[in-house]
Amino acid sequence: IDLFRRFQRTFARGFGVPCGVIGPAHEIGRAVLAHEPLSVALAILQIEWMTQAHYVESVKNDAALEPHFKELLRCHWLEEAQHARMDTLIVELLAERCSAAERARALEGYLSIGALVAGGLAQQLELDIEAFEAKVGRKLTPEVGRQVRAVQLSANHFTYLGSGMLHPKFQRTVAGLGPELLARVQEVAAAFC
Repeated sequence: IDLFRRFQRTFARGFGVPCGVIGPAHEIGRAVLAHEPLSVALAILQIEWMTQAHYVESVKNDAALEPHFKELLRCHWLEEAQHARMDTLIVELLAERCSAAERARALEGYLSIGALVAGGLAQQLELDIEAFEAKVGRKLTPEVGRQVRAVQLSANHFTYLGSGMLHPKFQRTVAGLGPELLARVQEVAAAFC
């Protein structure tokens, strides 16, 4: 977390214009934590597996990336690998204590958290475009704006939602909750891929 905060401060100094972020963080946290513990644990686990997939598939072998940013993501990848293993066990422990109906309800809560993330990604994209326009000193044309929004939102949905939902280790954990729940995750993931 400290590395990301330091990167954010360095970016802000170097970029030269403010780049807004969604939040406040405590409100987002409150919305997530309003769900059942198993729902929250599934969301956390999916994000951890997403982090693993993102680094391996998009960062690790990309020599064109800025070295310090790449190192930041490598450190995050290493940290999340430990969390993913531990949180898989937590999900399994929480699920053991639930009936099939409770697991199904928890999965729907997890999907609600995913919808919250999807909405946040759309809001963040607007803030990113606003910062970009301020940096270049002009507004995107309506057509270019539509294209940027479509491409970037699709990429964000896949990166932050689809890739984690389809990660084989996340799917194996969800399958342990029930095959019908895995089918539900796969169905929803298709919208983000």
